[in-house]
Amino acid sequence: MKHLEKIVFLIVLLIVGGLAYWALSGDSTQGPDVASDIPPVSGMVSLASYSGVPPSAQVQWPEPLPQDEEGKWLYRVFTPPVLYIVDGRFDPVPPLPPGPIVDPVKEEPFGVALTDIQRNQYRLQLDAIYETRLDDVESAVLSFENVYASQTERPTISIKKGETNEEFGFRVEDIRREETRIGGGLEREHIATITDLRTGKTVLLSDRDTLFEEGVALVFESTINPSEKATANEVGQTFQMNEATYTISEVNLDNSAVQLVKESEKLEVPEVKTLTVQKSQPVEVPSSPSPEPPPEASSESTDESFESLFN
Repeated sequence: MKHLEKIVFLIVLLIVGGLAYWALSGDSTQGPDVASDIPPVSGMVSLASYSGVPPSAQVQWPEPLPQDEEGKWLYRVFTPPVLYIVDGRFDPVPPLPPGPIVDPVKEEPFGVALTDIQRNQYRLQLDAIYETRLDDVESAVLSFENVYASQTERPTISIKKGETNEEFGFRVEDIRREETRIGGGLEREHIATITDLRTGKTVLLSDRDTLFEEGVALVFESTINPSEKATANEVGQTFQMNEATYTISEVNLDNSAVQLVKESEKLEVPEVKTLTVQKSQPVEVPSSPSPEPPPEASSESTDESFESLFN
């Protein structure tokens, strides 16, 4: 067994020695020395004659392309961009130098609101028609509303064509029915012709529309100083408010709208505006602070009270 180990050891030693010899003598087996093929150079040699490439007098670099849609972010070769911090953000454009502080011009408010259009109804209104015979409006009973009836007066008056009511001072002269076809339906309207015995005028009353007296009261309120109010009655009338003059140029009762013309020393040209009825805005009252909750008892005082029960 000992002889076998010696034989194996001898073989391994021979192999290692051979590999070491091959490694140390391997460089001599390569090809000829490359450096020996380069002829020696003496004297000054120019770059052009050595490389064979003529030197370029100037390099033409292409223009940089913008990296954003606005064309501000440009990167040149070998040149880092110059950045500025504007409002906490990087920006390639320098911030504008601070200029003089200019107060913004405050727009002159119109200063007036239309709060109400007051109109008085005619004292009688045609309320309903009750036909006693089918499609015979001539014999129908007409019901009129007594608009300003007191607690002791009748709220409605029933009367027929040709009759007179002395108590309320009117006589029914005529009653007719008008029919209008709208789409697939039929719209009916009854119109009564009466004589007002108190004024001697002929009045037309409809069961579909409200009849108003002549005249109107337009109520205006200042939006700057709500305590200032004004009332006007007709087109062309003027009133003073907010150190300005307002003139009523147009009144549209169907749309509840009034057109005003404002003239003031602060205005270069008169200002025209159409107002519709707007109710006054309620004054906001600050809410009262909620009462603070009572302070909680500290744990120390609670413990002392608890211990005092046993002392």
